[in-house]
Amino acid sequence: MAVIMDGVTYRVRVKIGTLEQSFRIDDGDNAGIALSGDDIRDIIGTYYDYTMEVEPDPEARNDYDRFFWAISAPVNSHTITVPDRQGTMTYKAKVTSGRHRKKDRVGGVTRWTGLQVEFRATQPYRVPEEEP
Repeated sequence: MAVIMDGVTYRVRVKIGTLEQSFRIDDGDNAGIALSGDDIRDIIGTYYDYTMEVEPDPEARNDYDRFFWAISAPVNSHTITVPDRQGTMTYKAKVTSGRHRKKDRVGGVTRWTGLQVEFRATQPYRVPEEEP
């Protein structure tokens, strides 16, 4: 699976078993416990976050270096396309950290593996429906 970020397709491999989707339903300032004891929600919406581990595709080793440089850029967010249900979803996400390991150096080329990264949604993908 290639990674699509900011409209650029990076030929990197997402390691099998490392792609994880999670969600969070965030509340606004009006959420809390009422005097009656009721737990009041002020749902902003559902945010989808992803974590994954990528490694170089041997046929496109430079894409891994380009992806690492792009994902570690000091920018507010990236637009990413990731698997969702039986298709994909595209949304804005921020990256706050990542790490990878140096595997070896062969023929003057440094080989890296295991780039772990988390994409955290910057806005809800789904919002509450209006009640009639």
